[in-house]
Amino acid sequence: MGTVRTVEVRAVDPADTERLGRVLAEAYVSGAVIGPEDGYARDLRDVAGRLPHVVAVLAAYDGEEVLGGLTLTEAGTPEAEVAVAGELEIRMLAVAPQHQGRKVSLALLAAAEELGRAGGYDALVLSSLPAMSAAHRVYQRYGFDRVVERDWVADWDPQALADGTAPTLSVYRLPLEEPS
Repeated sequence: MGTVRTVEVRAVDPADTERLGRVLAEAYVSGAVIGPEDGYARDLRDVAGRLPHVVAVLAAYDGEEVLGGLTLTEAGTPEAEVAVAGELEIRMLAVAPQHQGRKVSLALLAAAEELGRAGGYDALVLSSLPAMSAAHRVYQRYGFDRVVERDWVADWDPQALADGTAPTLSVYRLPLEEPS
């Protein structure tokens, strides 16, 4: 009989920021979302650098092993892309390739939802690249709604913008209001 393994989500331990950064970048690169030298890979790796600007960085652990994580930010901060007042934005959600399929992303989303409710936010919001269709299915199964009117064109590559090849990111929103 196999050992039951558990996933615990909590604020990233400061000693684990480098490990979490490697896990996040590895997940995006192995999923062919970005290249290893992409500027966003550097951003993903720099967990310690974003800590002062965000609400929280959550990490999923199995014992001492870092399985994945996400960043939570709010409107008007350097890390925010789509959040408006009252929304808590999920950024940089990723799970190590060898731990995908263990529902780690669902545990991370549940922790983000709990933090959002405790913080009095109206909703969780996130945006996702078109190539991330598996992630889109996870968001929809979790209860996020697509908000097509808030989709946005990636602006981090001026040449792609000029060429008309910049991707359009899909926006998802999960209301946190208490059901009536």
